[in-house]
Amino acid sequence: MFTTVLALVLLLAAVAMFAAGKSKGSGRKLAVLPLVAAVVLLGLACTTIIQAKNVGVLTTFGKPTRSLSSGLHVKAPWQKVTELDGTKITNKYTGDERIEVRIGDGTTAAVETAIRWSIVAEKADEIYADYRSDDVNENVREALVETVFKNAINAVFGQYNPTAELVTVDPNSDKRLNFVPDYVGLAAEVTESMKKRVADSGGYVKIEFVTISGISLSPETQKKINEFQAEVARTQVALQAERTNRAQAAANKALSNSVSDNPNVLVSRCLDTLQMMVENSQPVPAGFSCWPGSGSNLVLGSGNAKN
Repeated sequence: MFTTVLALVLLLAAVAMFAAGKSKGSGRKLAVLPLVAAVVLLGLACTTIIQAKNVGVLTTFGKPTRSLSSGLHVKAPWQKVTELDGTKITNKYTGDERIEVRIGDGTTAAVETAIRWSIVAEKADEIYADYRSDDVNENVREALVETVFKNAINAVFGQYNPTAELVTVDPNSDKRLNFVPDYVGLAAEVTESMKKRVADSGGYVKIEFVTISGISLSPETQKKINEFQAEVARTQVALQAERTNRAQAAANKALSNSVSDNPNVLVSRCLDTLQMMVENSQPVPAGFSCWPGSGSNLVLGSGNAKN
């Protein structure tokens, strides 16, 4: 509007200068300068350029008239254009910006997440009318996305209970407990909740996707999980030790039975040991024999005898 007023002032000045300088050629020449400036300013006041991927809302005396796509458009000097960000925007909640939620076990947790969204261009006029402010884009982000997103996150995580798996484990079962959150599943639930919520609020924004990359549990909940995992590990170690002892006892019993049934098993092992002693030039006790009850000399190797 300021540009239009300035253009009119310059136009009037040019007319006045032209009228005052009718008899003088120099006066007419001077009138050309404000006239050209007035034309340029009126041209600027009557055109607008919408940036790529943005949406312009044309208002006449404050009332939305129509929406404008990206590119150059002609308008009346008294009309105003407000651009809405039509790009895909990603809101990230990390570090100190993580969203605090209350989970299913009654404790609190901090969720590291992100959401990607964009406005629905066809509803730009309605968005402007409902969320008009000094910064429409910021107002839309806070009212239509951020607040709703936090509500959706809390609703989904209110059903999430990481301690639900803290149950007695059958030591003979091969089942392994997994306390890693299902980030993909939780993100899908939040996405669906968000889509429903924005649809119910007018469908002004489109939800592209939601990601969840981390969950920081309360110290109390994390301690419970750590202690339970330690107990499960100790149970598994004890169970494995028991299985090892049973296997060793069975092996010893089998060896004992084989010796009772066939004493030649021990004789064979004894001869193998003596052969190794001879090859390593180790002395063999005098009179030692691998044959029970035998008093004869033991002959080993090629002609080497030891008494």
